[in-house]
Amino acid sequence: MSASGVWAVGALPGPDVARLAPVAAPAIRAAAARPSARAAWRRWERDAARGGGAVPVLRPDGYSSDEALRLLDLVNDSPVEALDEAGELDVMTWWGRLEGPVEPFAAAARKDNPVAALFHALGPARAAALPGWAGDAVLTPAELRAALPRTEAALAFTAPERATALARAAEWPETDDPAGLLDGPLRVVREAAASGHGLFAARLWI
Repeated sequence: MSASGVWAVGALPGPDVARLAPVAAPAIRAAAARPSARAAWRRWERDAARGGGAVPVLRPDGYSSDEALRLLDLVNDSPVEALDEAGELDVMTWWGRLEGPVEPFAAAARKDNPVAALFHALGPARAAALPGWAGDAVLTPAELRAALPRTEAALAFTAPERATALARAAEWPETDDPAGLLDGPLRVVREAAASGHGLFAARLWI
């Protein structure tokens, strides 16, 4: 049976974030600060620059390029998934709490990672403006309000920029809904901030 990468972004009430953040937030910060993670990010920046803003997805023979595989390795480094595997955090339980006035966003890709498709569409500069690390984030209501302008700048496009981002998302394997991948996370962030909620985003292999 093939595994699927599932990424979910949703709103959490402040008291729930207060319970989740002491476990998840330090792990996310530590993952982002690791020298190996920073080196992988810089390598992605170089790879994307050589590709005119994005890495080549496929080699001429149809297999994944080395650059695309390096990007996939980068976003597969999920600190929240590591906590889940260690039994310190049950991500599925927390996903079950993503309810209330804000409909969560979720994307799945068979044998791939939706966050890789999003990062490929955005490029390193925009992806760096997103909160958290590699698609994982936990923010209190106050932190989410503070992060909103940067997140909007990362996920809002002019018409030509959107066309480029959609084309890049579509060329990543197993991306069924490029527009939803670009629009869904921003909708959740905006609605969560407006309703006074915090945010939880995480990716798992299922």
